Amino acid sequence: MSPPTLKLTYFDTPGRAEVTRLALFLHDIPFEDERLSDEAFLVRKPSLPFKQLPTLTINGEVFAQSHGMARYIGVLTGLYPTSNPLGAYRVDEILAASDDITAKLYPYYFEFDAEKKLAIAKELTADSLPTLFACVEARLVAATAKGPFLVGEMLSLADIELFVVRMIVQSGELVDIPTTLCDRYPRWNAIADAVAALPKIQAWYQTHP
Repeated sequence: MSPPTLKLTYFDTPGRAEVTRLALFLHDIPFEDERLSDEAFLVRKPSLPFKQLPTLTINGEVFAQSHGMARYIGVLTGLYPTSNPLGAYRVDEILAASDDITAKLYPYYFEFDAEKKLAIAKELTADSLPTLFACVEARLVAATAKGPFLVGEMLSLADIELFVVRMIVQSGELVDIPTTLCDRYPRWNAIADAVAALPKIQAWYQTHP
């Protein structure tokens, strides 16, 4: 069976497409990395399945939902442990937690009044994000994996997701939120560091700074 023709469409930022981008690149699966401007997105928005990005076009058919596409690529590449139901559940748990984190950040991203935006950032920094991050850390510790990753020696979508979330926090993209907010979670950082050390990950960011 020939490999599918793939086009991943998102903005020119890591965000909700980065896990899928990295999964594809890690396994040398060819794909078109389409990055839209805000203006181009508004033109295309009415035709999108859920009126949002990212989308993954597979053999000409457009699919949506970021973690749905990530799981699809995970099944193709082995980054989603289909033969290990408990491991798959652990991966899903982290992906869902990442969705919870994103949901908490939406009001910050879409608030344009500077004073209100700063107030949201202060609450996120003091309460919402540390609470969620601590829950993530506890679940990672509870997994008791014997290896560098969530399910042991096997790299999974969850590990890449943890790396991406930390990268976004550390990047300063969330201007009013400390870049050190992930620093207090040792298991999370150990997993993210293991992902960051992969040669293919380093190669991606040499050409996609």
